[in-house]
Amino acid sequence: MRQYFKMVGLAVLVFDYCIKLEAEIDLIWGRKWDYIRIIFAVARYMPFVEVPVDLIYSLGPTSPRLCLSLYQVASWLNIIGTVAAESLLFVRTYTLWGRNRVLLVALLLLALGCIAGCVVVGASTLSLFKYQDSPLTTSGCYETQRITIYAVNYALLALVETVILSLNVFQAWRHRRRQGSRLITHLYWDGIIYVLCILAMTTANIVVIGFLPSEYAESINTLQGVLHSVLSSRLLFNLRAIIQRQHEQTIVSVTETDLQFGCNISLHQISPSIQSI
Repeated sequence: MRQYFKMVGLAVLVFDYCIKLEAEIDLIWGRKWDYIRIIFAVARYMPFVEVPVDLIYSLGPTSPRLCLSLYQVASWLNIIGTVAAESLLFVRTYTLWGRNRVLLVALLLLALGCIAGCVVVGASTLSLFKYQDSPLTTSGCYETQRITIYAVNYALLALVETVILSLNVFQAWRHRRRQGSRLITHLYWDGIIYVLCILAMTTANIVVIGFLPSEYAESINTLQGVLHSVLSSRLLFNLRAIIQRQHEQTIVSVTETDLQFGCNISLHQISPSIQSI
């Protein structure tokens, strides 16, 4: 069963890359390399390395030593990709909150605390992973027991995503009565819907690891990593597309009449620095 979920993850990754390649070229490529573009590159392309390793783990080897090595490699790739994807969500939230320094410090402390917790859990559970020959109905590496404590890592991730979701909802509520472009409304609701989808997948992973038999424990890890990459990248695409369209509308409005200046205030009320994203 788990190999099918991993194949679904690969299919989603390739399909999304094909349909969003034009947007990526238009909105990302050609810009100068800064920290946002570096984070984006890691979040966007790390799954192309992680997914093949994960597929080999699920379909190929039976040697316990090789299984453990592949698991460690796949886990580190998953961690790097997830941290990069969450960082894109942090940058977006920080920007929509007017680059509030207090919020930035709070988010960084939350992230560091969760990362430290994940390191502790990972180090304490590494010796618990045991493998044996796969049953006839399965293939690839087969864990002999369910390690439920590993769900703590995803619970910490869910905590971070819940905070980001709450900040997005609160900011959307604050601006609900302000008149302005529909593009700004879409900016808020895109973030809420996408982060809600990411949180739902993380919650599903907690349930799978914590309550299902061990052969299903790693079944949706790949799909979750892919969705983190896909949805966080789309949020950046949407943010830059909205900024670009708002800028074009502003130029047209100023050219036609200064009386339309009021409908363009909302973007600047969010943050003057949003133009740098």
